[in-house]
Amino acid sequence: MSRTVDTVYRGHGHRHRSVQLSSKARPNSILQRLSSLRSPSLRGAFTPRRERFSVLHELDELPNEEVYQVDISFLEGPSSHFYQSNAGLPTPKDEPLPSASESRPVISGEASAPDSLAPVSHLNVPSDPHGDLSRSASLRQYGQRLAEKTNMIVSVRDVSPAVDLSSLEGTTAQLSGPTRDGTNLAHRSFYFPTDPEQPDWKPFSLKSYYIAMLIVVSLMLAGVQEYLCQKSKQWEKEGRGFVVFNSVAEMPTVEFFCWKYLPTIVMVSYGVLWQIADYEVKRLEPYYQLSQPTGNTAAKSLSLDYVTLWSYTVPIKAVKYRHWAVFVSSIGTILATTAAPSLQSPSINSVENPECRNSHKPACDGIRYFLRIDPVWSRLVTACLITVALLALVLLVQLRRKSGLLSDPRGVAGIAAMATKSHILRDFDGMDEALHDDIHAKLRHRRYILYKSTIWQGEYTHHAPPKTHTQTQTQNPHPIILRPIPLMSFMIAMAIFLPFIPAIAYTPLETIAHSTPWLPILIGTTIKQLWSTLEFNVKMLQPFHTLAHGRARPDQTLTLDYQGTPYGALVLQALLNKHYLVALAGTGSILADILTVTLSSLSLNSRSSTPRSVFSSVIISIAVVAVLIVSALFVFIRYRRPFMPRQPNTIASILAFVHQSRMLDDFVGTERFTNAQMAEMLVSRDKRYGLGWFKGRDQRPHCAIDEEPMLSRYVHGVSYLRARAPWEDVV
Repeated sequence: MSRTVDTVYRGHGHRHRSVQLSSKARPNSILQRLSSLRSPSLRGAFTPRRERFSVLHELDELPNEEVYQVDISFLEGPSSHFYQSNAGLPTPKDEPLPSASESRPVISGEASAPDSLAPVSHLNVPSDPHGDLSRSASLRQYGQRLAEKTNMIVSVRDVSPAVDLSSLEGTTAQLSGPTRDGTNLAHRSFYFPTDPEQPDWKPFSLKSYYIAMLIVVSLMLAGVQEYLCQKSKQWEKEGRGFVVFNSVAEMPTVEFFCWKYLPTIVMVSYGVLWQIADYEVKRLEPYYQLSQPTGNTAAKSLSLDYVTLWSYTVPIKAVKYRHWAVFVSSIGTILATTAAPSLQSPSINSVENPECRNSHKPACDGIRYFLRIDPVWSRLVTACLITVALLALVLLVQLRRKSGLLSDPRGVAGIAAMATKSHILRDFDGMDEALHDDIHAKLRHRRYILYKSTIWQGEYTHHAPPKTHTQTQTQNPHPIILRPIPLMSFMIAMAIFLPFIPAIAYTPLETIAHSTPWLPILIGTTIKQLWSTLEFNVKMLQPFHTLAHGRARPDQTLTLDYQGTPYGALVLQALLNKHYLVALAGTGSILADILTVTLSSLSLNSRSSTPRSVFSSVIISIAVVAVLIVSALFVFIRYRRPFMPRQPNTIASILAFVHQSRMLDDFVGTERFTNAQMAEMLVSRDKRYGLGWFKGRDQRPHCAIDEEPMLSRYVHGVSYLRARAPWEDVV
């Protein structure tokens, strides 16, 4: 059963009347029209603005036969263009609404509600050009309550007022029933009842036990650091130390390793554990936003991207959008990967035995140096680790929300499968070569929601139309770090740093490292963070680079997603797939962690290191930096020319690539598939895919990801439409 509630002007209360005029004697003036009304008081028939929303509740309880619809722009009674069917307003054939009675798959604008839902409930609301946030909130609350009460998808139609009462002249727009402004899908809001079986898939790094493990490890490291500090203070009073020696050469290898390398290795490994969790938090945040009861705006969901940003800029964006899980995770990662290792290195140092400082005194019982903990640096490390533990606790609470996912939404296939049952693909018409700003400008007026493993259109929000902003399509659409100037700057910076490595060890510049022992580690962690950003972007672009060459297998492109590959396993998986540049980038990430360890030893003074250890650290550091420079050069060579119109770093960007693709037929009914099931299904169809110009479902050329045959490869800055037939709309 379908229910229709319309708030177009009408009388209300228990004395509803229709305003009618004689069609034979039509008044010619506005005064004659007003005097011909049957109601003696026209003012009493209008609903005050402050009571507008109360009409919704009153009309909802009225019998259908008492509801009258009046077109007061002509003031001649009920308009013949309005529909009074008890079944609700008819839906335009070209813009069908979700219906529980239709279980068939829908592509390119068609939609069907889940079979378990009741029919759609339609609600018509007059738009207010001066509406504010309180009005939108009231409509959202009413629509959501109605959806919960009736267990139906509630459709709210935002219609324009029928008359401008300031002039009492009516509207000049021609009303044509279903085609009038506000009736089409673009101005409808949809509200969904709560899903009692909302899924909550999470990767292992976002499970409660993993976050709890981070809390325990953080507190354990803080406890160990404080214990060592207290023990060192106690032994200092007794004239002792953790290790006593006259020269480093006499120190056992195990003790030397535990002093010089082990603490940094532990801190770097601890930072890697945080990076794994932080990456998944940033990757899945758009789905968490979509899975909220009313979804979220496109800027905070479909167009959201944290993965390709530099780690130090993520907290700023997270605060702006109030994504506290991302904010907490990113701050914790920065502290764990940068602050903790940098502070820990100078906390362990060697001090000279005070009794040996006077050369006139005899040998100090054979003990010249002590290894002790610096209280100031140690307390800073402890405070940092406790802060990280508290942030992990907050993150554990934040991750109690449900993701709305049944499985990992990996690759193009995972996103495309979520869009085959909703209207959402219509929002991307004409967005084939659009940049992110253009896509955002078109989607900014609507909220989107993840419901029953499908991304749906949600509430329509009032926004002033954005100013026309034309961006040049010839700009480089690659991620910032892969563009020529930033990438070359990164390589030049590493090349400049390269000769400083031996200089710090063998020239008077060593005093800089000795006076600021945290500086070499800070440089190493900064290189690591920048390389991680480069690695993430290389992993993201690899499937699309393969698609750009055409004739690509689905398991190497559509279902391939290196972004969710665990740390360390990336290299092996990329080698098996013969993606050698991805393997090289993954190897560089591991080498960057090693660089942090070796640079930490350069901050030690001459009495704290041996010539052999210094030489080894210098050689390893130079080799690692050289490998990173060469790897970055290979990345620059491959991605020096754009091969796609925009970055595929958001859900919206992927949907814009597939909104008219013929391959969507293969994804019908796959929204609940796992990645393995999706790959098996696509491989069994034995099709080949590409990124370029294809003939879409509407028989027009589109720049898309689709199944072969391809009309033409994509050439950046050159439109296939203008090159082939600029005077024709259809090729």
